[in-house]
Amino acid sequence: MAKGRLITVLVTFLVGVSALWAFIAVRGIQPQLGLDLQGGVSITLVPAPGQQVVSDVLDQTVSIIRQRVDGLGVAEPEIARQGDTVLVQLPGVADLETAQDVIGRTALLQFRPVLELIPAESPDYEDTGPACDELLDRPPPADEEVVLCQSPAAAIGEDGESLPPDERLKYRVGPVAVSGEDVADARASLDTLTGTQWQVNLGLEGEGVEAFQQITGALACAPAGSPERQLAIVLDGVVESAPPMSSQILCNQGIGDGSAVITTGGGEDDARELALVLRTGALPIQLDFATSQSVSPTLGTSSLLAGLLAGVIGLGLVAAYMVFLYRGIGLAAVLELAMFGLIVGGLILLLGEYAGFTLTLAGIAGIIVSIGIAADSSIIYRERYRDELRAGRTIRTAATHAFPAAFRTNLAGNTVSLIAAVVLYLLAVGPVRGFAFTLGLSTLVDTFIFATFTRSVFVLLSRSPKLARSRLMGLRTDEVTVGTRAPSKKDKESAVT
Repeated sequence: MAKGRLITVLVTFLVGVSALWAFIAVRGIQPQLGLDLQGGVSITLVPAPGQQVVSDVLDQTVSIIRQRVDGLGVAEPEIARQGDTVLVQLPGVADLETAQDVIGRTALLQFRPVLELIPAESPDYEDTGPACDELLDRPPPADEEVVLCQSPAAAIGEDGESLPPDERLKYRVGPVAVSGEDVADARASLDTLTGTQWQVNLGLEGEGVEAFQQITGALACAPAGSPERQLAIVLDGVVESAPPMSSQILCNQGIGDGSAVITTGGGEDDARELALVLRTGALPIQLDFATSQSVSPTLGTSSLLAGLLAGVIGLGLVAAYMVFLYRGIGLAAVLELAMFGLIVGGLILLLGEYAGFTLTLAGIAGIIVSIGIAADSSIIYRERYRDELRAGRTIRTAATHAFPAAFRTNLAGNTVSLIAAVVLYLLAVGPVRGFAFTLGLSTLVDTFIFATFTRSVFVLLSRSPKLARSRLMGLRTDEVTVGTRAPSKKDKESAVT
């Protein structure tokens, strides 16, 4: 590669790293720490014995737990399902009993008439009802008028993303008209008449049949377009949906056969999600606490400091070994490790801020392991370079010819590491996934640095005559001089008198 191109690659690399950290500094981005580094609560849930576990209902239960955890205001919680087991990790939460109460509460489904809509732009919005980022400490009273917020899943903006809590619609709703216990079934289906509209077929039983007829008949008396024609479907104190009464439902007659069709206005996913909400309220999965533990912030801080100290010690030892083994080009290898640390650290900060990545102690272990991978890459290049010198090449040509073979070896080794990291990430759960992710990320960064920074720095050093001749740089051996081939055994014997 031409010298000008090498310089361009090197300058572009350094500008990119500088821009990365300048952006982080300007935005004030901080790492998102996991439970084992900042303390918190870890809970493992399993379905109670004697229940038929249905996958989609369990998924909806996990979604309800996630919604409740969001109400706690936990930053970057981890809620994962592995088979029939649900793992919940809540960094920064100190009260184990409160977390257990919030997570383990059975889902409560209610049907309430809508009395008034309170949009975010209303002047009374903030003073009416609870804030939408607050979690209700108990179910709303069944026999009273209450103000409830729209659920995050239902509050979708024009960009397709969930609206922030202070922009979600509030509903003033009346007392409970029908309980979720009266729901027999709810299924999403395609309207056979239009062939394009998705709907939810709702079936009721017991006292719910008569109660549903009364409330739908009363709501049908309200004028068309009025919020008072809507029936709010409330799950865990938030309004999941509020469909209006169709014009076909007669005033004071209602729906009397215990069945109803709810037109969602959305697609298949919306209909299936609403059906799951209705079925989950009728047939909730009771979850038992398999394990519950609390990690103190002090212990988390100690773990973080221990992990960072281990990383610094490991990096220092590797750097000292590289300098001892390779002298000047060993210092260049230390610089490569520094670039490796800057890029990996910067990417972890960005992923934490914008992708929700949480750094755990296992993740730090993955980074520490990857330091050895990065050091191996530097060693591979330098040893291949020495092989080229012993084969009779000059310092300049040895540095250039050593790269392709060294890069192939680096790529092969890193590919194996990356495959192992991906498989581990897909099969593991909890902190182990953090180890796999940081290991895989570091492997990709190492390959990138090897192809850009390492190559440019090493080749440019070899093309400097002054540095190439210096024994302190370690670019030459005692038997090799600049521009000459290495003497063979025959040469040495003929020189003996």
